[in-house]
Amino acid sequence: MFTKDLRFITFIKGSPETIFDLVADMPNYGRWLPDSSAFGGTVDVTPYPVRLGTTYVDAGPIRKPGSVTEYDRPKHISFHHTVQLRRTFLNADIDAQIRYTFDLTSGGTIIDRRLVLTFNLHGVSYLALPLLIYGFRKENNRTLAALKLYVEAQAKSTPVQMRTNPGQ
Repeated sequence: MFTKDLRFITFIKGSPETIFDLVADMPNYGRWLPDSSAFGGTVDVTPYPVRLGTTYVDAGPIRKPGSVTEYDRPKHISFHHTVQLRRTFLNADIDAQIRYTFDLTSGGTIIDRRLVLTFNLHGVSYLALPLLIYGFRKENNRTLAALKLYVEAQAKSTPVQMRTNPGQ
């Protein structure tokens, strides 16, 4: 077994509540996160709305069953799922723990997405480890970039209410 701890940090011009709610609304990820070769939406979310203990399946080419393991709006949310790769020469089980932390700062929110991966590789699958880690890095960077793009575009399109003084 091999464990890899990865961290992805970004700043988003948006409130922790708004960003948390998007991350927690798993059946509606399609609003902000396009499908990829690794991710094809989240299905079978039970119970909904999402809370501690909610179970789900990340769909796509590889179905990944998981659950919500922490839920403290708007501070942090954590997920745990298992990836079972069964390809020609690639035979691996990957335990994935994902923890988002949302910290309010001047002008927005710092998002810290921590990913702890435990690889149980069989046979020649060890040779694919660098490629697997690269794939996880790429997908996590894509996810945070899509979240940032969506939140900041929504903030720009929301009209600002003007305050007027009726006495003027």
